[in-house]
Amino acid sequence: MLRRFRELGNAIDREWRYDWARLGPTLLYATRVALSVGLALWLAGFLMLDQPISAVTTVLIVANPTPGALISKSVWRVIGTIIGATSGIALMAAFPQQPLLFFAGLAVLIGAACCVATLLRFYRAYAAVLSGYTIIIISVSAFGDPDRIFLSAMSRLSVVVVGIVSTAIVFQITSMKSPNTAAARIELLLRDVLSQFALLSPTEQDVDAPRSDEVGQEGAFREMGTAAYGARARLLAQAAAVTEAIEYASSVDYEVSRRSAALHEGVSRLLGLLSAHHAAWQQLPPGDTGRVIRARMISGTLMRELADMPAEALLHADPAPIRERIRDALVRIEELARETPDLLGLAAIDTERDIVVQLGLAVDNLSDVAWHEPGVRLMPLFEWPAALRNGARGMLITLLGCLMWYILHWSSAPSMLVYLIAASCLLATAPSATRGAFMLASGTALAVPGCYIFQTFLLPRTDGFPLLWVSLVVSLLPGIWIQFHPKYALRGFGYAVFFNVMARVQNPVRYDDIALLNGWFAFLIAAALLTLVFRVLLPADQRLDVSRLITALCRSVQKFAALPLHKKVSWPGWEYLQMQRVLRLTQRLSFVDTGARVFHVTDAALAAVALGRVVMRLRTLLREGDATPDEKEIVMRALASLRGLRRDPLATAECLRASAAAIKPGLRQIVRPASEVSSQSGPDIRPAALSGELQGDDDGISAAPGAGADGGEAVLGTARRMAACLVQAAQLIDAAPGFFHKEGPMQQSADHPRAHTDLRLLTTPYPRRPDPRAA
Repeated sequence: MLRRFRELGNAIDREWRYDWARLGPTLLYATRVALSVGLALWLAGFLMLDQPISAVTTVLIVANPTPGALISKSVWRVIGTIIGATSGIALMAAFPQQPLLFFAGLAVLIGAACCVATLLRFYRAYAAVLSGYTIIIISVSAFGDPDRIFLSAMSRLSVVVVGIVSTAIVFQITSMKSPNTAAARIELLLRDVLSQFALLSPTEQDVDAPRSDEVGQEGAFREMGTAAYGARARLLAQAAAVTEAIEYASSVDYEVSRRSAALHEGVSRLLGLLSAHHAAWQQLPPGDTGRVIRARMISGTLMRELADMPAEALLHADPAPIRERIRDALVRIEELARETPDLLGLAAIDTERDIVVQLGLAVDNLSDVAWHEPGVRLMPLFEWPAALRNGARGMLITLLGCLMWYILHWSSAPSMLVYLIAASCLLATAPSATRGAFMLASGTALAVPGCYIFQTFLLPRTDGFPLLWVSLVVSLLPGIWIQFHPKYALRGFGYAVFFNVMARVQNPVRYDDIALLNGWFAFLIAAALLTLVFRVLLPADQRLDVSRLITALCRSVQKFAALPLHKKVSWPGWEYLQMQRVLRLTQRLSFVDTGARVFHVTDAALAAVALGRVVMRLRTLLREGDATPDEKEIVMRALASLRGLRRDPLATAECLRASAAAIKPGLRQIVRPASEVSSQSGPDIRPAALSGELQGDDDGISAAPGAGADGGEAVLGTARRMAACLVQAAQLIDAAPGFFHKEGPMQQSADHPRAHTDLRLLTTPYPRRPDPRAA
């Protein structure tokens, strides 16, 4: 009997621990926010501020369980408030008795704030958001008496500071000393990336395994498994989250701040490492693939060993042993490359070598050594079409709200205008403002019945500050709880934040049922108008945005290949910018297409980034290698042929293979005739395997530098390595010609007959330019 009671007690204890691990963080966060709300409300009342509820709103906005994020958002909130207050005073001073000109100037400022908020990242974007809607908050109360604009601005700044100070005090007191979360997340990302590549590396049994796709074509393009696609998507999102964590940790941790440049560069290199994580990388070339598999096993074993290392040895100890392991793996891969007689195999081995070089540089960046390559600048992606669209939305919705106020003379129109401007500015930072508009509007609509319950059943029965605080926290709790869950955070944000505006808890409290009903009606109309503008009048075309990102990605590769050799480019910066495009592309495509399509497009986008890496290796070999003038001329012509990548990707790939065969007189290559390619058509044609092999003589060993994407030492002959890179570039283009073509499936509207064509089709009904060799 005692044993059964003990087992039952252990089961209850395990279940309780599981429930606490799941709900504990949310409950702790809600408790800390409740205490911050109470302190902010008491301080605002003690200081006799006109709108104490605005301090509560500040608490709900800046509260964050991560100390760095809280401090960063608080600082930028103060900066945004000061900018908005200054702009509002200047605007009111410029048009004190001219409402139409004031409305026009307000619309321009709000549009500019929305545009800038879309372009910036992290809480810098929030500063732009706040500067926009602070203008209308301080202007509404002074619209009838422009002389009050300065006092209104100071009052707004006061409640913001009170809310920030209250939140900082409570979260600092209730925070236990915790380890550096940014360092832990960096280490976890590195281990996850290493483990994923080690998992995908071949095993001993793969050496003799047959390789074929669904049509039995040896060596043809294959998809990765669903698990591998899911892991890759998780790693891409994880890398973006780690970049954000480093940014926030820099606000509170001096060590992270000192190493932030190197850490950002290391995460960028891990993102670049993930650019090799596509199906074209996994396929094996035809012919003797034993050396290729052994090269992949060497890199996979290295990554598995590093992933199994303890943290002290991986990132916090002397880096010499790790560098020695990486150097040993490079030497063994070089030996396999020297023994490889065909360029297809050499291209695959050279890719593995580049992955190992990239890994070594990333570990150096992320370790305590914090090595940082001089001259590297990681610039954010400025997506101007989305920014201009959000700016136009902000201007339109501001003008509509202002004109409704001016024409109808509605007493609650200012509340509607404040909501419209604040919501449009906030949505400018959302991944999809079109979807976010409905979630924010629905959260605001849910706040109306919540406010009715608070004003009718709770507030009239409060007697003193404690009851007011408890009733307010109980009413806000649903929004606070939902904000902690990312999927519904925007709906919870709309409920919690705009509940405060509707509640009208002033100092002293005044009861006015007509004003409350008027205000609730204004918020419902504003929520409907917000949805109308963002989803009907100016909706986002996510597929068009995807096509623009694809075009920008392909053009970046073309421009990179066309740059003069003497013009050096920061490779980590270039690759980081392209990986941001890949992340944004995947995110936008997921809104409008299925998972399988997202995976295929991401495969092709990563192949485009890998194509840029091949171009980088070729440029480095041309500058620093020992190639002859004739060989350099051939490679330069091959790089110049990338100008036709978007017009005819298949012809570009053929030109690259022909250039690889022309580098050495002894090289032999059998390629598909242009007539054979152009004669094939139809939706069922898949990439055919190359017939024959690229044979080459053994060039031996050369000491010329420049084999790696970052300027590593070349052991193979420069000519063979350049030929291998050209073959690899052709393979990457062949993997998804429909992605590169300017009239490819992703460049068409959703209702176009070719919109959902497979990107991997070898031939398509695209117009092909005449073959100059036929003439």
